[in-house]
Amino acid sequence: MTSKDNLALTNIAEVMANLPSESLLGKVITSAQKEEWEKIRETQKLMSDYWISKYVYKDINYHPLEDALDCQQISHKKAELIAVYVNEYKARWDLCQVAAKYVEEFHGKLQVWNSNAQHFPKPVLQIWDKFFRCISLGKYPFGSPYELFIETLNEDVDGSFSICLEPYYDVPLKKWKQGTKQYIQILDRVIDAGNYPDLLPKQAYNLKKQLVWNKISFSWLGLILFTCHLNTASDPLLRQKIIAHSQVLQEVLRLTVKASFGMSGFAWYKGEILQASGKGGVYIKPS
Repeated sequence: MTSKDNLALTNIAEVMANLPSESLLGKVITSAQKEEWEKIRETQKLMSDYWISKYVYKDINYHPLEDALDCQQISHKKAELIAVYVNEYKARWDLCQVAAKYVEEFHGKLQVWNSNAQHFPKPVLQIWDKFFRCISLGKYPFGSPYELFIETLNEDVDGSFSICLEPYYDVPLKKWKQGTKQYIQILDRVIDAGNYPDLLPKQAYNLKKQLVWNKISFSWLGLILFTCHLNTASDPLLRQKIIAHSQVLQEVLRLTVKASFGMSGFAWYKGEILQASGKGGVYIKPS
């Protein structure tokens, strides 16, 4: 590993440890929101420590997850989740270093296409408005693969926290599990073929329904995966990286579904968390 590589990995750990962003803490209005921010920040710090122990200072006797388990700071289930999420971050970082040039190239095409977007067929225009219009209006915002990767981390962690700042946001866990299981099956095909498969209309409809399509918006990670889909056939290294990332992502999703066994859906309402009552669409505040 070069000193440049090591510096990037060290900087990633620092960013990881400082999420969710401090600016979001200034937006909380309830103790439940503050507790959510602190809980996620504590997890991110552990993820950062584990990242450092695994990828930066591999030769030193430093075992943050084992230490956290020994002092009962976390459960074995959470330790497993932290480990696989960190593995996914590393596979994502490896992927970004190869895919970034394709993302920038595709962004340039989006800027060209935007001038003719009003002539797109209605189904295409709906996809354009939902995912691409917002980023086609400005210059490509990243100067390096590192900056692109860091933005995906920001989206992940700040996005996960920010739902508690919404006036109302429900998380239908049953639907999420069903959609995630379908996506795990899709990843099987990515791992086999090195590319995302074309879904039949019914498969695409079911996936959108289970993942709650109206809550899905543009993300840079989504664009990375999409541009990989367009370019893996002509780039063996990119194909190798997307397969490696898909394998780890599949492990993350499987373990997350397993960890959610027995859990019910929940919703954030005016800064308070409400648990599903067991009756469709009804949430109650825990006593």
